Amino acid sequence: IQKKSQKMKIHIDGRIIKTDKHKTILEVARDNDIFIPSLCDFPGLEPFTGCRLCIVEVSGRKGFPPACSTYVEEGMEVKTKTIRLQRMRRQILELILSEHPNACLICREKENCDEFKSTIRKVGEVTGCVLCPNNGRCDLQDVVEAVKLDTVRFPSVYRDFEVKKGDPFFDRNYNLCILCGRCVRICQDIRGAAAISFVFRGTKAIVGTMWDRSLIEAGCQFCGACVDACPTGALSERAIKYDIAPDAQGETVCGFCSMGCTLEVDSRQEKLFSSQPAQLGPVNHGQGCVRGRFMIRDVFSSSRRILNPLIRKGKHLEEVEWEDAVDFVIQSLKKFRGKKTGMVLSPHLSCEDNYLLLKFAREVLKTRNVFGAFDDSAFSAYRKMARKQNLPTYFNYRIEDIGQADVIFLLGEELPNSHPLIWLEVLKAVRNGAKLIVASPFDSLMNRYAVLSLMHKPGTEAFLLNFLSKDIYENTDSEKLLRIKGSDSFRNSLKRLNSSQISKLTGLTEDMLKRAAKIVAEGERCALLFGSRLAALTPEPDQNLLSLWNLALQKNAQLVPLSQESNLRGTLELSEGYPGEFLGMSTLIRAVSSGSIKALYAAGPVPLLGKKKPEFMVVQDSHLSKTAERADAVLPAATFLETEGVFVNTEGRLQKFNMVASPQGMSKPDWWIISEIGRKMRPSDFSYRKPSGIWGDISRSAAGFPKISPASLNKKEIFLKERSKGEKRFIVPKAKQMGEQTSKKYPYLLCCEPSLDYYRNMIFSEGNRGFREIRDSRWVMVSPEDAEKLRVKGGEEVVLESAEGKCRRIVKISTAVPEGILRASFLPGDDTDDSMARLYTSSTEAFRLWTPLPVKIKRGQ
Repeated sequence: IQKKSQKMKIHIDGRIIKTDKHKTILEVARDNDIFIPSLCDFPGLEPFTGCRLCIVEVSGRKGFPPACSTYVEEGMEVKTKTIRLQRMRRQILELILSEHPNACLICREKENCDEFKSTIRKVGEVTGCVLCPNNGRCDLQDVVEAVKLDTVRFPSVYRDFEVKKGDPFFDRNYNLCILCGRCVRICQDIRGAAAISFVFRGTKAIVGTMWDRSLIEAGCQFCGACVDACPTGALSERAIKYDIAPDAQGETVCGFCSMGCTLEVDSRQEKLFSSQPAQLGPVNHGQGCVRGRFMIRDVFSSSRRILNPLIRKGKHLEEVEWEDAVDFVIQSLKKFRGKKTGMVLSPHLSCEDNYLLLKFAREVLKTRNVFGAFDDSAFSAYRKMARKQNLPTYFNYRIEDIGQADVIFLLGEELPNSHPLIWLEVLKAVRNGAKLIVASPFDSLMNRYAVLSLMHKPGTEAFLLNFLSKDIYENTDSEKLLRIKGSDSFRNSLKRLNSSQISKLTGLTEDMLKRAAKIVAEGERCALLFGSRLAALTPEPDQNLLSLWNLALQKNAQLVPLSQESNLRGTLELSEGYPGEFLGMSTLIRAVSSGSIKALYAAGPVPLLGKKKPEFMVVQDSHLSKTAERADAVLPAATFLETEGVFVNTEGRLQKFNMVASPQGMSKPDWWIISEIGRKMRPSDFSYRKPSGIWGDISRSAAGFPKISPASLNKKEIFLKERSKGEKRFIVPKAKQMGEQTSKKYPYLLCCEPSLDYYRNMIFSEGNRGFREIRDSRWVMVSPEDAEKLRVKGGEEVVLESAEGKCRRIVKISTAVPEGILRASFLPGDDTDDSMARLYTSSTEAFRLWTPLPVKIKRGQ
C-alpha cells in the first residue's frame, strides 16, 4: 500500500521548490535541474558521504552538511553555490586529483583536443584523459568542469598498480580509482555478490578482492553493475576500450531471458558497440546481467550469422537471392500437407513472428504438428498441470510483489543466473526482514542470504513439500482449511506420512524439516518461487507441483512459476487460438524417427535428430547450426536487435522492443519471411507490411492479448488478461518412493538443467571466450572429493556414460556439488557431437525428460 506523499516547500538558491518528504537535498536539486557536484552518489545506493563534494550551506545549521545524506525539512533554506562552498570544493577536488592523473583535466588547452587524438588511448597505462576509454563520459571530468578547477597545488602521486586484465569482459585499472565506493556498494548492497571490497586502509586503501583473487574466484557474476557505476575509467569494458565513441544510441528490450530488461544500445555507423541497462527501465531499473550487458555485440556480429538465403543443390548449400529461395521453399512444401508436415516455434521470437508461423501451419500447411522447447519450463509445466486438474491459476504478478513477502520459499532454480532481477527483489525483501528458505541439491550464492538451506537429495522434492504440509496442518488452526474441498482426504493422507522415513529419503534431518515448516507456518505473506528443476526435470513433476499447490493453498501463498526464454509466456498464450496443443521435442524426435513427419519448417531450435531427418527441412534462423547445415533451405533471420515486435516477460507484462540496427547482410525479420512465403501461397491472408498490422489478428484469435496498439506499450503498463477457471481444492499426493538410483556400474547421479546461455542457435560460450570462462556449456561439475577419487583435474575432458549412450564433457571442480552428484546443463537444439542428449536417448528411441540419471565417469581418451 503506497502512502500518500507529504508535500513541503524548501528554498534552494532563492528558488521556492515543492517537494516530497523523505528526499535528500541532492535528490531535490537534481529533480529541479540544480547541479550539485558529487562523485560517490549513484541511483539506487544509500548515501555514502565519501567524496564530500556535495556540501551545502543550510540556514540555522553549523558546518557544511553533505547534500546526499541531508533530508529536506519544511521551510529549509539551502545555498549550493556560495564563494566559500566553491573554494572548499576545489580544495577537496585537488586532494582527490593528487592521486589521479590530472594533466588533461586541468589543461588550459583541452578544448582544442580534437576527436582523432582519442586513438592514442591504445596504451597499457592511462596518464591523461585523451588516453582514457572513459574520455567524454567521465563524471570526474564533469565535476572538474563544474567546479572550475584549473590547478592542483598538491604533489601528484601515481600509485603504479598493475592493470588487471585476467578476468572476462572488463579491465580494472585502480590507478584511476578515486575510492568513491560505488562499485563496492553496488556489488554488495544491490547485487548481493560481495565479490569486491575495500582492501587496506589510509593511503594504501584500494578496491580489490580477498587475497587478491581473480573476480571469477571471488564469485563475480559479471553483471557489469560495477562498470556502469564507476565514475572514472578505473573499470572499463574491454570490447570497446579502444574504439572511438559511438554516435547513436537506441533503446530496446533484451531478448535473452524472460526478465525483459530495457537496454540502451550504443552504435556507430550501424556497428553495435555495447549495451547498458536503462536507468528508467520499467523492469530492471538500471540493472542487468552478463548476457544483456556483454553479449549483444557478439550476437549481432557473430561469425556464425547467416547472412544470405541458402538452398541445397546436390550435397551443398549455395547462396541465392531471396526470390529464388522463397520459390524453392514454396515448390517443395507443396508436395507435403497435413499430418506429414511440422512447424517448430521459438520462444525467442516475438508474438507477431510466432503468430504468423502458427497461422502458416494452420492455413497453409494444414497441420496441427506444432513443436517447441517448452516442456522444460516451470511455467509451462505448472500451466499444463493446473489445467489438467482444473485448478485456478493467476500467473500475472509484478516483480516488486515478491519484495512484500515476509517468507520466501525458493525451489528448483538458481535465481542469480536464471532470473537476476527477481533475485535482486528477493535480496531487497531479505534486507527488509523477510526470511528466505532455499531448497536445492546444490550450494549457491542464495544460501548466503537464507535463514535455512535445505540441500535435499535430487528427486525428493515432493516428500519434502508433503512433510511441510503435514507439520503445518498439525500445528495450526485447521478450521479454515476444513472448509476447503478435499481437506478430509488430504488430512488423512498426511497422517500416513512417516517423518523419519521422509528424513531418510530427502537426506534432511527432522529438525531441519520442522524448522522449515515453522518458518513457513509463521509467515503472513508467503511467496513460493519455483523453477524447472522442481517442475519438469524430475521423475514425477506433476506430483511435485501438486504437493506445492497443497502447501500454497494451506498458507494462501503466492505461487510464482518462473518462465525462461524472452517470449515463452507470449508464445504459449498464442496456443489459446490454435486448434491443438503445442507438442514437445520428444514427440518431434519420435515423429521424425518413424518417418511420420516428412517436411519440417524449423524457426526454433531442433534437438538431436541423429542420422534421421525429414525429406524436406527448412531452417529459419539467425545463426548457423548443425541442423541448418543439414537443411534443404536456410533462410537468414534478423535478431531482435534488427527488428521490432512484442515480448511477454515472466510477469505477463507486454513490452515492445525496437530496432537498434539495420539487418546484417540479407537477413530479414521472421514475420517478413513467413509473410513473403505465405503471400505467394495464400495472397489474401498474408498481406502484412509491418509488425503492428498483425496485432488486430492476434487479439482476435488469442483472448489473453488485450486489444491495443503496440505503440501504447511505451506509455503504460499492459499485462496479459487473466482468465483463471477451476476450483480451489486439496489433492491427495501420490508421490512414489524411488528405489536406489545409482548402482555399482553407474555410481554417480547426473543432474541436468536447461541453460539460458543461448540465443536461438547461438551458444554464448561457443561464441565468446569470456563467457566460456564463467559458464561453459560443456562443463560437468564434480565435487572435489569425487575429482580426487577419479584423479581428474579441472579443465580435463571426461566421458560420461549411461545405459543409453555417451558424451564428452569438461570437468569443472566445484564445492557447490555434493559428493556422488554430477551437475551439467543442456541447451535446446544442442546437436553437437558431444550432446548431452546422447546420455538420455539412442538414435531410435524417444527423447526422455532430463531427470536425474545414473552414469559413470571416466577420463577421456
